[in-house]
Amino acid sequence: MLNLFFQGKSLSKSKLFKGFFLASLLCVMAPAIAQNILRVGMPMPGQPPFLWQTEQGQVTGIYADTLREVVQDLALKLEFIPLSQARLARLFVAGEIDIEIGVPSNIQESRLLAETSIFTRSFGIANEVIIYNADLSFPAFILKDLKDKTVATVRGAVAPEYVIKENFASALQIAKRVDRGWSQVGLMREAPALHYKASNNLNYQISLPYESNLISFRLHKSRSELLRKMDLNIEKLELSGGLEDIICKYLCGN
Repeated sequence: MLNLFFQGKSLSKSKLFKGFFLASLLCVMAPAIAQNILRVGMPMPGQPPFLWQTEQGQVTGIYADTLREVVQDLALKLEFIPLSQARLARLFVAGEIDIEIGVPSNIQESRLLAETSIFTRSFGIANEVIIYNADLSFPAFILKDLKDKTVATVRGAVAPEYVIKENFASALQIAKRVDRGWSQVGLMREAPALHYKASNNLNYQISLPYESNLISFRLHKSRSELLRKMDLNIEKLELSGGLEDIICKYLCGN
C-alpha cells in the first residue's frame, strides 16, 4: 500500500484525495470570488464634484453616488483605486481595472483602449469649457481662438492637436494657475470650473461650452455580463428622478 509521508506522519489515499479536492475547489472558486469585486479607477488627486476622496478616506461625488445606485442590487463590492489618468488607462487595458466612470463614448482613443472598452447607456452630459484670465489679451470664447496658444490641461485628458498643451496633475491646479495669472488659459469640465471658482474664491472667466458629450460607464470587456443590468438600472434611476437628486446634492448648494 502506497503511503506518502509529511512531517513524519503518513497520509492515507483517502486523506490525500480530500486534500487535492479541496485545493482544486479553491482554485475554481477564486475567479468567482474575484468577480464579486468591481475595481473602479479613480483619477487622482480627485475630480470634485464628480469623484474624490475625503480626508476621512470616504469616496464621494456625483459619479461615486451614481455608481453605487446603479450596482446596488448586483451583489458587488466596489474597490476604488486611486491612479493618475495615464496609469488608469494603462491598467484598464491590462484588465486590472474593471470600470471607469464618466467617460464620453464618442471620443477618439488609442486602439488598445477602444478594443478593451464597452460602454453603458449614458447617464449625463459633460460640458467642456475654457477658463481664462480676465486680463487676457486675445479672445477665448471658442476653441479655435486658442490655435497655437499654450493651454493648461489635465495630464492624460483629450485636447485639440492645434493647441500647445501644458500638462498638470489636476483641474484644481489649473484653476489656481489661471486665477494667479501663471497660465492664461485652461481647459476643463464646466462643473469643476464652477465648483472651484465658488469654493476657493478664484477669479477667472468661464466660456460657454465648446463641446458637450454624453457620458457613460466604461466597462472592461471581461465584465460584459454587467452591461445589461447596469443599463436597466441607469434607466430606472433616470425615470425616478434619482440622477437629478444626486447632481443637485453636489451642485445646487444649500
